[in-house]
Amino acid sequence: MAESFNTLAGLVQINDQNLADIMVSDLLQGAPTVAAINAVTASNGTQHKYLKETTASSAAFREPLAGLTKTASADTLVTDTLKVLDATFATDVALARGHSGGVDAYLQRELMRSLKQAFFVTETQIFDGVNGDSGGFVGLRDDTQLDALADEMVISAGTAGTTADVQSSVYLIRSSDNDVSLVAGNDGQIVADEDPVIIEKVVNPGTDNKTYPAYYVPVLGYIGFQIGGARSAARICNVETALDDDDIYAALALFPAGLGPTHICMNRASAALLRKSRTAVNATGAPAPVPTNVDGIPIIITDGISQTEAILS
Repeated sequence: MAESFNTLAGLVQINDQNLADIMVSDLLQGAPTVAAINAVTASNGTQHKYLKETTASSAAFREPLAGLTKTASADTLVTDTLKVLDATFATDVALARGHSGGVDAYLQRELMRSLKQAFFVTETQIFDGVNGDSGGFVGLRDDTQLDALADEMVISAGTAGTTADVQSSVYLIRSSDNDVSLVAGNDGQIVADEDPVIIEKVVNPGTDNKTYPAYYVPVLGYIGFQIGGARSAARICNVETALDDDDIYAALALFPAGLGPTHICMNRASAALLRKSRTAVNATGAPAPVPTNVDGIPIIITDGISQTEAILS
């Protein structure tokens, strides 16, 4: 049976008193990973705490009347601190009032554009983490389980890149309530405070210091990221000039049996390398199509994974 996940589109509520309903799913087109992976509400407002099993309980066969040395299970408390996602915007009152659909329609358009960018920023943060934005949450790239080649769930591409700062990574993630999840704070609400309308004086972005009146709309929410257990995600690093199915199957082998990844995430350059490798080995020699899965595991092609990583060693 296919697994069913909560998603951010179904979790996030746009709390706004005046504007029309916002179709969150439409705003996630530029953030395919955000749209696809599991999402949970924070355990405590703006913090998310959970226990991660770090020592398994022992069990073994024994002879009758023979004892065993028992090892109890042990857990580690993980605390994910959510970060403020700010999609606040300001717009000239003259533009809003001059819009043919009225002020509300104009502000709705600006709100949708701001939220779309906010979700893309979240997408990038999932992968690059504080390497990309130090004010955001810890992502896959900078998590201590995935930030070194010696880590258990990290492998280098079979043909590893050799040029500094042009590397990329492919991430295999298992997304569920107990594994990789986005975390939405304050019951999943992103609050757009548009009532009462705030009109403020804004300084011209030029050098003349002239001002104009603007509608100022605060749009704020709390978002975090749960990576889960030690085997919830894997990373193929040092992807520069080659990527093939053997690389991905090598990463798949890192996961426990029956608990494999639910998604494979890569950028467009990596997808092109994978497509090229498939062209070389297919039966007809015709160009292979853009890859959509490996062994039935869907591939998410995202612009949220950079092509400017250092060589991981």
